[in-house]
Amino acid sequence: MGEGAGARDAGTEAYFDARTPEYDAASRFAPAAEWIRRLAGEESTLVDVGCGNGNVLEYLRAETGLRRLAGIDVSPRYLEQARERVGCETHQGSILDERFVARLAGRFDFAVLGAVLHHLVGPTRRASRGRARLGLAHAVSLVRPGGHVILNEPVFYPSWMMDLVFYAKRAASALTSRRVEFFHHLNNIGAPVVSYYTSEELRRMVEEDPRAQVLDLRSAPAHLTSLQRAVFIRRREDTTIVVRRRDTGCASCS
Repeated sequence: MGEGAGARDAGTEAYFDARTPEYDAASRFAPAAEWIRRLAGEESTLVDVGCGNGNVLEYLRAETGLRRLAGIDVSPRYLEQARERVGCETHQGSILDERFVARLAGRFDFAVLGAVLHHLVGPTRRASRGRARLGLAHAVSLVRPGGHVILNEPVFYPSWMMDLVFYAKRAASALTSRRVEFFHHLNNIGAPVVSYYTSEELRRMVEEDPRAQVLDLRSAPAHLTSLQRAVFIRRREDTTIVVRRRDTGCASCS
């Protein structure tokens, strides 16, 4: 559990620092907003891990009424945008950095981890899975016992094709730092390298943490691009998993 800031992927950070993709928060985070409304109190606190320019925080504030919001990101430029957009507290650091997470441990009622895990990449798919597990465990540490982590990830099937996508992108990124696009901006190779998982893999990752209790898992069908169909990707979904942090009574487990 000790990967520090050096575990961050420089290519992924450079890509997001140069581009600001802004996805439709309502289409991805409506289930998260529904659960937060159900569980939150007036003084509940929420942190968005990988908050980017603050569009998800802005959406969740409007949908839930929460005002005690915070954002975490590795990019100071994004954090400045989030502060201007939402007026939220911000923290610069990586969810993979154990020391950074320890400074914020147990401070929040909700932690949102939206489309982050597939960007926590290592040199191999196995290493990437390890970083995704670490990111999840650290997100659980951010919330107090009884708090909730809400995970949202795009998922693709079959899993073996995601192995090929990972290594194709890794190879292309070694040859060029440019994002190579085909026909449409969602059809690309190269940066950023991604490591996608299935809903079943994500649930297993969550359940490996003894502090984590899965309250809900739901998946909604999502659009497949023409290139994705051409390379035998058969299904794409947006998966939301709601996790409650158990009170284990273990002071050293945070």
